[in-house]
Amino acid sequence: MPLKRLEDLFELIKTMPKRRVVVACAQEENTILSVRDAIKLNFAKVTLVGDETLIKEICLKNDIDPSIFRIIDEPDDLMAGKKAIALIKQGKGDVLMKGLISTDKLLKCILNKEDGLMIPGAILTHISIAEIPNHRKLLLFSDAAFIPRPSIDQKIAMTGYIIETARKIGIERPKVAIISFSEKANPKIKEAVDGLIISKMGEQGLIKHADIDGPLSIDLAIDPVSVKTKGVKSCVQGDADCLVFPFLEVGNVFFKSLTYFAKAEIATYIVGTQVPIIISSRVDTEKSKLYSIAFNCLMCK
Repeated sequence: MPLKRLEDLFELIKTMPKRRVVVACAQEENTILSVRDAIKLNFAKVTLVGDETLIKEICLKNDIDPSIFRIIDEPDDLMAGKKAIALIKQGKGDVLMKGLISTDKLLKCILNKEDGLMIPGAILTHISIAEIPNHRKLLLFSDAAFIPRPSIDQKIAMTGYIIETARKIGIERPKVAIISFSEKANPKIKEAVDGLIISKMGEQGLIKHADIDGPLSIDLAIDPVSVKTKGVKSCVQGDADCLVFPFLEVGNVFFKSLTYFAKAEIATYIVGTQVPIIISSRVDTEKSKLYSIAFNCLMCK
């Protein structure tokens, strides 16, 4: 059965082995609170790499026994990122999580050709899963963080990744919308043409296990009334499980609009690396970070 709420992630991962989460530059309060909750829910073991003094101060402030974590003292944020990744590469971690280190610095460590976590030839992309108060089901989308102007090959990879992710949360045959501003395949608009190509690849079985349509405007992707009113025929039928966005700006604005206007809870997952990676914002709530931990533990191979 497909997940209906992000909270359902906790029940799903209870049936799986505990995952080892390694946090880079871990001296950040919401991060420590969220990994504490993951331990309480019994689905994760946690290593904190960061400034041990500050980590223990946060633990003391929140009445947390620091012995529930493995703590590796490294006050320098860049070195903390490198040490966290080294633990992963040594087989001592299953999920990497960003703490107080900046995204740029952590990405520098991840993308390092010799010591990083990239899979050769893979596309690094960002998948989000949102629980939106006034929407009928969970919604997955990509990319809100990494690829500014995805090429057609990158969009095909993004589509494949998001289908695989949807299937892991119980959506056997997800409906995928390749988003543009209109459903018309205008040959002068690259994003519209890309949407049509990916849609045809789905029809021909070149991209499997999904119903794919594009280009589609966002209303036609998620609103059956708009589909009926506009007389559009679509295998997605205004009931998309997954959205693939044309530009980083579109995905990022959509993400932040859901957070600030719709009060959505969102979990995120980085794919294309040797292990799942959580790169959440430093302003994310404890609950959102906990959902992301559960989501990434579920995505482990």
